[in-house]
Amino acid sequence: MKYRKTRLLENKPKNWMLWGINERFKWVLRELPNSTVFLYVTRKRGVGGGLALYGTVHEIVEIKERYWPEGVWRKAFYLEIRSAAPEVLEKPESPSTWKLVSRKKLAEIGIRILPGPQKIREKEAEKLKLLLKFSVRCTT
Repeated sequence: MKYRKTRLLENKPKNWMLWGINERFKWVLRELPNSTVFLYVTRKRGVGGGLALYGTVHEIVEIKERYWPEGVWRKAFYLEIRSAAPEVLEKPESPSTWKLVSRKKLAEIGIRILPGPQKIREKEAEKLKLLLKFSVRCTT
């Protein structure tokens, strides 16, 4: 991953990123370490929204600085990226170029996206992995 502008990623493998999480989701903070997570980007100006990537959570950290994704968060987690939709890793600073897996495509395979973090069953996780299988694979 080329866009690593935070010092918190120094000495971390190249396929790791930092992702902020709202502290109000205490159950998520408890259950995140060593979990597989799928990150869905919500729709906003220039971005249609959709499944962006998945990986394994390694550690939750406290942060005080600004970093990508935009915003200031007090808690974040290190994510070892396993696979990502095209352009997400190549151009992380340009979300409008990302070729995300659309909400419509997710609905076609029975995946419903709700606001905030949600748990999914293993069967659903395997479906999501298949959607990203032919996208960008990540290695250290």
